[in-house]
Amino acid sequence: MKRSIVLAAAAALMATLSASASFAQDNITIGYISPIAAQPGQQVINAAMEKAAADLGWQWRLLDANLSADRQVSHVDTLLTLGVKAFASWSLDPNAVAGAYSRANAQGVPVIGVNSSGEGVTSSVWWAANLCTEGGAYDQQAAWIAERAPAAKVIVMGGPPVPSIQNNVTCFTNAAKAAGLEIIDQVDNTKDSAANASTLAADEILRFPDAQVFWAYNDQSALGISAALASSGKPIYGGQSKEGVMIFGINGDDDAIQAVRDGRITGTWDPDSYATGWAVALAMKNAIDNPTGEHPDLTVKSTLFTSDNIDTWVAPLERPYSLDNIPLVD
Repeated sequence: MKRSIVLAAAAALMATLSASASFAQDNITIGYISPIAAQPGQQVINAAMEKAAADLGWQWRLLDANLSADRQVSHVDTLLTLGVKAFASWSLDPNAVAGAYSRANAQGVPVIGVNSSGEGVTSSVWWAANLCTEGGAYDQQAAWIAERAPAAKVIVMGGPPVPSIQNNVTCFTNAAKAAGLEIIDQVDNTKDSAANASTLAADEILRFPDAQVFWAYNDQSALGISAALASSGKPIYGGQSKEGVMIFGINGDDDAIQAVRDGRITGTWDPDSYATGWAVALAMKNAIDNPTGEHPDLTVKSTLFTSDNIDTWVAPLERPYSLDNIPLVD
């Protein structure tokens, strides 16, 4: 009897050890190198990736580059040391990180680019609002402006010298010119803050008092521009007012959505950062499950929210996404 009990106990112990070993072998850690983790849209991407990782039984690590390409390179090495099976990165300088991404590839670790591509990137996840396509986001936005203010005088506010931002500036500028709008100046908010955008905008208002539109590369800049216009006493086109200076941002941040409701900015592109985090997780899963296969890029749908449709906006964390229902462009 004792022998039977001992054998049963030993078998149970072996089964437990075997199950533990199997779990450890199957355990997957992924990572994301955020360009600047404090930015509201990045926080939404991070929340989605963390939720997707939890649903898949993965461990998840977030590293913040804080707008430093050099830090992105060191973060790649950190993630490789942690033994990640895949990671995503919004490249601040594709040339600077190319060698680090290639080291990851050499170790069999796929790299998912977020609104970025280049050497060492396995596949990319794009915002539709970050792609320069005929009839795409920027053509639509330029047409929206031209319909309400033909031949309007536009000031463009760019940002830090990040390829995705520079591409957006170029795409909108070209679309605006094609729609008959006049680009009268461009200024760059390299500090990536609402306060700096406000200071820059105040100078632009003095230099170009007849400006009719401010287009900004992100929502924080748009909010800074709004503050400068309010201080100068200029009306803003938005809410119930169809007169004044138009202000547009990108990111669909909560503060910007509220500003659209209040009429403090005219509109913001919501690139669906929450869906983006899910799409990044899907791209990682595809690359991990099929390491030798071809993996096409994924593009997440974007929506321009103005007073015309702001009532349809749903808070990102309340959007019922999973790996099966991500709103992707066909």
